Amino acid sequence: MGIWDKFFGNKKKTPSDKSPYLPPEEDPVDIGFAKNFTQKGGRFLFCETAHDIIQSFEEICIENQIEINQIACLNPLLSQNFSLNKIDQISGKLTGFKAVLIDCEYLISNTGKILLSEYQIKHFKLSELPQIIIVKAATNQLVRDVSQGMTSLKNKYPNAIPTNITTLKIKAETVEEEIKLEALSTSPKSIYLLLEDS
Repeated sequence: MGIWDKFFGNKKKTPSDKSPYLPPEEDPVDIGFAKNFTQKGGRFLFCETAHDIIQSFEEICIENQIEINQIACLNPLLSQNFSLNKIDQISGKLTGFKAVLIDCEYLISNTGKILLSEYQIKHFKLSELPQIIIVKAATNQLVRDVSQGMTSLKNKYPNAIPTNITTLKIKAETVEEEIKLEALSTSPKSIYLLLEDS
């Protein structure tokens, strides 16, 4: 600071702590996922206990007027925990069901999408699943991006990477978005996520 600045009170500008050339700070993976998932129309229910999960599941059924026998479940452990009949069918259309309950491989933070494989949806195409998909997941399944998800998938199944790997597309909120998704031959769904703290 010069002598004249002391007398006349000119203050030197301090440089900004952050460089304009640095990329913006990213949200933590859990917050990033929640933002991206809900912005696209996904319904997110954070559950601290197993009791909370069952209660949230029951509320989803009431909200959508779904009876227990109208929910398909492809996983024996989930069918036991939620008192659902396990469906042994592995491909074709799940006609007669309003919803399906599945788990997932990973939750992709930067896109808000849910990574699935044959272990969740067998050999069904997404278009063959019911319109409402209820996904049970845990916070330890959150990953930053698809690349990290695929790396984690390879580490999880080192001997044989699963087939039918895909991501769920959430149903668009407007007719224009819906038409665009249909033109891209995608299969948008109404997604509920029961996220358990782990």
